[in-house]
Amino acid sequence: MHRTSRWIVGALLALGTSAPALAQDADYPNRPIRVIVPFGAGAGVDTAARITADAAEKHLNQKFVIENKPGAGARLAAALVANATPDGYTLLFSPPAPIVVTEHFPQKMDYVPARDFRPVSVAVLQPAVLVVRPTLGVKSVDELIAYAKNNPGKLQFGVQGLGGEMHLSVELFKKTAGISINPVLYNAAAHAIVDMLGDRLDAMFLVIPPIKGHLDTGKLLALATLNATRISALPRVPTMAELGRPEMTGTFWYGYLAPAKTPQVAIDRLAWAFRQLQGDSALKNRVAELGAELNIIGPAEFAKLIESDRARYGKIVADGNLAATQN
Repeated sequence: MHRTSRWIVGALLALGTSAPALAQDADYPNRPIRVIVPFGAGAGVDTAARITADAAEKHLNQKFVIENKPGAGARLAAALVANATPDGYTLLFSPPAPIVVTEHFPQKMDYVPARDFRPVSVAVLQPAVLVVRPTLGVKSVDELIAYAKNNPGKLQFGVQGLGGEMHLSVELFKKTAGISINPVLYNAAAHAIVDMLGDRLDAMFLVIPPIKGHLDTGKLLALATLNATRISALPRVPTMAELGRPEMTGTFWYGYLAPAKTPQVAIDRLAWAFRQLQGDSALKNRVAELGAELNIIGPAEFAKLIESDRARYGKIVADGNLAATQN
């Protein structure tokens, strides 16, 4: 072996890093990347995963393979990724719930959110809106609150999944508005929408994709958005902040996360590929059609967002003593 070559190998061994490992990192990714989605095919999260992953493929010259793993309030998918080999070839595409909400409730978790993931990139911000059935006879948030106060415990308010961001939005609204409701639990938004269209459910916080057509035809009525700004898909719908309820403002993100010990070279390469999407006008239009916003946020900013949301949702749970009610 040439003296220089022997020196390089020796240096690599001294650093505890083998030449094959470095070569593997250098050409990352060299095979398809699994993306685990904690909801079934066709859900808003699934659609966002598919269109952003598809757009990123050309920047990495590798395929993203979407795998739907619903169950246990999104904890099944999160645990699968948290415990996966940290080589950059398994990612989680997730909403906030399993990363910043679930930990505040007393339930079995096979992962520790703050320890077991590395943020890669937020891809989509998905606004939620407060929706009512038109036959309820209310046309504003104030009128809905007045109805609830005049009919304590009678307002049939849909709750999608206990211990999720939508559940906590309902609890925060109930507390700050000073109203009592009759919560109706749903595992899937589709069932709630059917009940609302059939006048069996009065109100609910929902994301836009599954209800956009019903809003356009007037079969459902949007009273306000939880988004910080008005939504381009529903420009006439005010924000909660505009209506004097800034505490209801919340960001519902869909983002990519990797197992905690994933090499920095893989995180950097993935983050670079997703950053390229911000200038993809076709993707922006496709996301806008979903009533969402393409908003690429890198690892550092994503980490700050996670910590901010973890504190926000933790406060809602603590202030409402909600963990005790889930025992």
